[in-house]
Amino acid sequence: MAERFDYSDYEFMLRDRQIIRDGLAGYVSHFRDCRKVLDLACGSGIFLELLAEHDIPALGVERNPAVVAWVKQHGWDIVEQEVCAFLEHTVETYDGVFCSHFLEHLPFDQVLRFFELLAPRVNAAGTVVIVIPNPESIRMQLFGFWRDPEHVRFYHPELLEAVCQHAGLEVTHTNREDAPYLLPRLALPQAAEAAGNPPRRPRGWLKEKLRPVYFRLLRRLRLTPYSDLLAMEDRFQQRMQAQRETLAAWAEITHTAVNRMWERPDDAVIICRKTQT
Repeated sequence: MAERFDYSDYEFMLRDRQIIRDGLAGYVSHFRDCRKVLDLACGSGIFLELLAEHDIPALGVERNPAVVAWVKQHGWDIVEQEVCAFLEHTVETYDGVFCSHFLEHLPFDQVLRFFELLAPRVNAAGTVVIVIPNPESIRMQLFGFWRDPEHVRFYHPELLEAVCQHAGLEVTHTNREDAPYLLPRLALPQAAEAAGNPPRRPRGWLKEKLRPVYFRLLRRLRLTPYSDLLAMEDRFQQRMQAQRETLAAWAEITHTAVNRMWERPDDAVIICRKTQT
């Protein structure tokens, strides 16, 4: 009988390494001046690989033995241990810590324990980068979050920022204002300009005393006076303009509402610096 499906199967079968690599590449710049970076819950070592390509020394921590064995085969430095257990027993300190998509695997009491254990392991002025699924992303809420078999819950970045501050990690940057999926405004059709010269209004050749006769004749012939047609056209244009203004107002409301749902990045990023002690 085959062994039970575990997290290593998810890691290697359901995660696209190149897509994840592309997403993590932008975080390398935060650690360029670090002497050694700690990558917590490093998985299959994608960020370790990126750091190695930039000659930044790093140590990964991962609990799954099959994943750890694969990482070691590729020559990256890794420890097989639970993250909190590692932080509790190590005496080493680091000037850079990276933790991506780990905290959502923990209940809140363990998240608090994580930061209590993490803070002493960061050197003064050291950099900590936390990446979590963004609960404000509707794509993450509907799709991405539920692919992982061990996710426990979302954590709002504002909550984790408060926890970081409490632990002595000063928040220096977040991506809260980023809007990578901002939709363009809908281009509404404009009113077409009348071709040629504007219609000529009735001139004074029709004397006032003949007007009643003129209108009676038109009614008998079931025709509409030219001046009435112009007046009707004016009213029509006014109504069309009012409708265009109403449509534009609703388009702006809809645009704002849709963007509030869809514009947010899928990952929330919190960058901290260890306060001086």
